[in-house]
Amino acid sequence: MKKILLAGTVLLTMANMAVARDIVVAQSSDLRSNNPGVNRDGNTDGVILHIVEGLVGYANNGEVKPLLAKSFETSDDGLTYTFTLRDGVKFHNGKTLTAEDVVWNWNRYMDPATKWTCVGDFDGSRIVHVTGIKAVDANTVTMTLEKPSAVFLGLMSRPECGYTGMISPDSVADGTFKEPIGTGPFKWNEWKKGEYIRLAKFDDYVSPENDGKADGMVGSKRPLADGIKFMVIPDASTVKAGLQSGVLDTAEISPDLIPEFKSNDKTQLIVSPNNGKNLFYIQTRDPVLSKPGVRRAMAMALDLDQLVMAASNETGHANGSMVAEDSIYYSDVQKKRPAYDLEAVKKELAEAGYKGEQISIIANKRGNVPSFPAAVMAQAMMQAAGLNVQIEVLDYATQVDRRRSGNYQVISQSVAPRLDPALMYSFYVGDKDKNASLMWDNPKAIELMNAAYVETDQTKRQAIFDEFHELMLAEMPGIFLYDMIDVWGATAKLRGEPVWQSNARLWEVSIAD
Repeated sequence: MKKILLAGTVLLTMANMAVARDIVVAQSSDLRSNNPGVNRDGNTDGVILHIVEGLVGYANNGEVKPLLAKSFETSDDGLTYTFTLRDGVKFHNGKTLTAEDVVWNWNRYMDPATKWTCVGDFDGSRIVHVTGIKAVDANTVTMTLEKPSAVFLGLMSRPECGYTGMISPDSVADGTFKEPIGTGPFKWNEWKKGEYIRLAKFDDYVSPENDGKADGMVGSKRPLADGIKFMVIPDASTVKAGLQSGVLDTAEISPDLIPEFKSNDKTQLIVSPNNGKNLFYIQTRDPVLSKPGVRRAMAMALDLDQLVMAASNETGHANGSMVAEDSIYYSDVQKKRPAYDLEAVKKELAEAGYKGEQISIIANKRGNVPSFPAAVMAQAMMQAAGLNVQIEVLDYATQVDRRRSGNYQVISQSVAPRLDPALMYSFYVGDKDKNASLMWDNPKAIELMNAAYVETDQTKRQAIFDEFHELMLAEMPGIFLYDMIDVWGATAKLRGEPVWQSNARLWEVSIAD
């Protein structure tokens, strides 16, 4: 309660102050750390996004493009990556980025003392093994892998890794991290813990080559405001009041506020799909649900378009694939999904020997995800088709524990964005004896996932993803509903797109006079 009251007091104070015009955004919790990729969470990643940049970054469609690099090339054997840096990129302290800075950053990230979240992604213990890095000249860096990898660049671009952002060596003094001196459009300015984080405009920022539009982490990245103030406001009613009064410029809101923000001429509604997933996670080792026919029947009992329309407050679009609709890999094959067919449901259930055994869907009632409303709609549709479905409501932490332990039948779940389909697959597919949280341990699915990690040719990767999807439709280890939707409110004066992949993204965003 103390934090909520403090947030409200800060908002009132701001409303009565004459200050330089920042974009003011609310977030539900404070920054965990300003050290990129270290002691992080989603809110932390969103702040760091504005400060640092990596050699490469994701575009809107999931393609990895040059960012601090002007270009990159891969050797014929797929083991050596050569990055040519953009000319004249400046750190926030005015120093020019060099290849030696890139080498220093990489060695610092891989040093266990740094406690970088993503060390295991690159030291050979999980997916990729980087065996060497070298500054060829002032503007050229090479990195060498033990084995070819299709996800190496995507892993480096991940929010969880702090975007593998380059910081000036001056960010560290006597072996101790001080603050991030990055290359991004905004620079570190002030942190009043528990209240706000302020970033200041970096006047010398130059965007990578672009077509004049924001595009994921790349594209046009002009800082159009004096700064960004991230206000720590955990109370949803305080956020709503701040947006409607104009004290806050933008923030995530609960979907139930959509009609109110649509109809208020002082606010605007921002609805932005992301690559996260809303789905029903099925325990394929459950005695009832181990039969693919029962799982297929569950999927065919759903009028998916109607379910998504209701669960998403008319903001979502049905997508039965693990691949997001805005991905470069979302093909005609990926558009396939089980048809709503009650006669086919009865046939599948009869052939599977289903005799009315209870099926329990675990849901939570968090306001920003459709876990509970999707479960309610699915229960009604499945019961109408002859399935004995019940709902068990748990708090989110307990629901997560149940999934991780494998102690469930069905979980109504939302999964955060992963822009490369192979990385999305890795959340669901693998050896369930080693990791009980995984959904599907079909050997062919594991083989296809592993092939997608290695194959770099886009056409061949597409064929892998399409074969994977056809296999998933046959076995239905889970029922994918729709891509996650970010629902944000904003003042009517805001211009631009302030959210991307569930994070605030406030370059190319301004406030009209």
